[in-house]
Amino acid sequence: MRVNFFRSLLSVLIITLIIPGIVPITIAADENTSLEGNGNSSILLPDLVISSLDYSENPSTFEIQNIYISVMNQGTAPSDRAKLVLYIDGIYAREWNVPKLSEGESDYMSYTWIPIFEGSVEIKAVVDKDNLISESDETNNEKIVTATVAEDFLPDLIIEDIVPESQGEVGKPLTLILKVKNQGTAASEEVKAKYYINGTAPAQNEINISALSAGTGRDVAFSLIPDREGKMEVKVLIDSGTSVYESNEDNNQFTKIIDVKTILPDLIIESFSLNPQAPMIGNNVTFTVSIKNKGFRDSESSELKYYINGNNTTYSNTVSVPAIAAGGSAISTFYWVPEKEGNLNLKFVADAGNLIREDDETNNEHIGTFSVSKQPVSNSGTNSDPSSGSGANTGATSSSSKSSSSKSSSMGSGVSKEPARNVEVKELDTRNIISGYHVKYDFARNATCVTYTEFDATKTFKKTTATVEVLKGKSIFVKKNPPGRIYKQLNIWIGDKGAGLPDSHMNAYTGFKVDKEWIKNNSVNESNITLLWYDSKWKPLRTEKTDEDDDYSYFRAETPSYSCFAISEYTGEERIVEESSDERGIQETLRSWEGEGKAILNSSAEREAGVIKKPMGKAKILLAISLPLFMILVEYFILKKKI
Repeated sequence: MRVNFFRSLLSVLIITLIIPGIVPITIAADENTSLEGNGNSSILLPDLVISSLDYSENPSTFEIQNIYISVMNQGTAPSDRAKLVLYIDGIYAREWNVPKLSEGESDYMSYTWIPIFEGSVEIKAVVDKDNLISESDETNNEKIVTATVAEDFLPDLIIEDIVPESQGEVGKPLTLILKVKNQGTAASEEVKAKYYINGTAPAQNEINISALSAGTGRDVAFSLIPDREGKMEVKVLIDSGTSVYESNEDNNQFTKIIDVKTILPDLIIESFSLNPQAPMIGNNVTFTVSIKNKGFRDSESSELKYYINGNNTTYSNTVSVPAIAAGGSAISTFYWVPEKEGNLNLKFVADAGNLIREDDETNNEHIGTFSVSKQPVSNSGTNSDPSSGSGANTGATSSSSKSSSSKSSSMGSGVSKEPARNVEVKELDTRNIISGYHVKYDFARNATCVTYTEFDATKTFKKTTATVEVLKGKSIFVKKNPPGRIYKQLNIWIGDKGAGLPDSHMNAYTGFKVDKEWIKNNSVNESNITLLWYDSKWKPLRTEKTDEDDDYSYFRAETPSYSCFAISEYTGEERIVEESSDERGIQETLRSWEGEGKAILNSSAEREAGVIKKPMGKAKILLAISLPLFMILVEYFILKKKI
C-alpha cells in the first residue's frame, strides 16, 4: 500500500534537488514512471540488435556455406554479457557468448553450414533470447532471412494470366495483356512466345519477351483477330522452342477462354407519315416509313411488313427494305386505298421474316393510328378530287380520278389505241395477276428502253398482257410535249380491264435504261434523269439510279399508274410548251376503258382507219329536209279545222 501511495504521489509532485554550487535539476514524474527506469526516456539503457545477417547469395547443396552475424548495442548504456543463438529452418544450430558492448559497439560471429536439400531455408539469429538484459527495446532482438538452395540456379518462365483489354469482336483486332513472370533463381534471356486461336496458329503469332531478372514479372501486349463469336480459346506457349534452359520445362503453357461478342445491326421503325394526312374514302394514300439501323454493323436488305385493321377492315402486305449502313436510315413507301370511313390501326414490323440477326430482336414493331373520312359533296352533287389539295403526294393519284373521264389515268385499263405510225418499237409480256401477289413483267428481248415493271396486285385479272410502246413523237393522248431534254416518249399499258389503274395495284416500280452515248453527247447530268408520267399534265416520278454497264445506265422509278410516260433530263422547272394544234389530241371526255375492253377513242381509232366521220353534218341535212315537211303538215291541219 505504501509503495502504491508513493508512486501516486510521485505522479503529481515535482521534486526539486537543490545542491549548493550546482544548477538545480527538476525531475518530472508521471504514473508510467518505473522505479527501475522502464519507460522513462531519461533512464540510460542498452539495446542489442542483429545489425546484419549475411549468407551466400546462391547456396548449392552439399557445398560449404558461411553465415556471418553482427550484434550491435544501439542503446545509450553499456550492455552486460548475452547469448546469441542461430536457428536454421527452425532447428537449433549454435549459440555464442556475446561480451559486454559499449554504446555503438558491435561483435561478430560466423557459422559454417552445408545445405543438404534444395528449396527455401529460413535462417534466424536471436540475441538475449531469454530477455535477461533490461533494454530500451525488447522487440528487436532477432533477424530472419530466407535463402534458396538449388543444385543449379536457372530461370523459370511462366504465364500467370492473359487479360483482354476490351470486349472481343469477330473480325476486329483485340489487344491482350500477357502477364509473364520469371519464378526461377537466375535471370532469363530474351525469348519468344507463340499463341493459338481455337487451336490454330495465325500467320503472325510470335510475341517477344525481353529478359527478366529472377523473381520479376512483366506485362506484354499482343493483338489477335477473333475468328468466331462466343467462347474463344487463346493458348500461349512461352519459350516454345526451349531456347532457354529452365529449372522447369513443363509449366510454359497457359490457356484462357475469352468471350467474343458479334456486333450486330438493330432495325427499328424510326417514323412514319401518310399523304394526305387526313385521307378520305377512295384516296390513294401514300405511306412513308423510315427504318433506322441503330446497331453498329451494316444490315442486309430485309422486308417491312405492315398491317391495317379496324372498322371491319383487315389488310397486310410487305415491302422491300434495302441494306442500311450502321447508324443510317432507309425509306419504304407503299400505297393503300380506303373503302370505308372510321378509325384504323397501323402496325409496322421491321425485318418481318427475322432473316437478319439483330442486337435486339424485341424492338422491331411500331404501332400508330389514323382516320378515314367521307368524301365531301360539292354543290353540283359530284365528288371533289381529294388529290387536288396542296398535301397531295407527287406522283400519287386518288381513286376518284377513275370517275373523271378527263383523267388520262383511265387509259391504264385499255388496249393501246396509239396510231401504229407513231410507234417506233413495241414489246409485250404476259403474266397472271392475282390479288395479294407480287407481279413482275420482264421485257427480256430488250427491244425498248423499259427493262421491267412490277407491282403488288390488289385485284385479280389472271392472264394479262403488258405492252411497252416507244414512240416516234408525242402521244395522241397528251396535250403537250414533256419538259426537259427528252430521251424517249413511251406508253405502258397493263391489259384492257383496269389492271393498270391506281386502285388495282400498289408498290409499283418501272425499270428503264438510258444510252450512255446519248448522255455523253448531250452533256446530260445523270442525277436529273427522271421518268415523267402524264396525268392531265406531266408529273415527275421519284427516280433513282440502280446500276450501269459499259453501254447503259439503269434506273428505277415509282409508278402510280400506267399510261403515257417520258424519260427526260428534268431540272424541276417545267418549260412552257405550246399546246398542240393537232386535232388528234386527247379528248376532254375520254370514255372509261373498263368492261369489255372495246372502248373507242374517236380521235384515234377512226382516224387510224383513214376515215373522218362527221355525224353532226348528217344531222343538219336531215333537219333541213324534215323541218319544211313538218311546217306543211301543221298548215294542213289548221286549214282543215277551219273548213
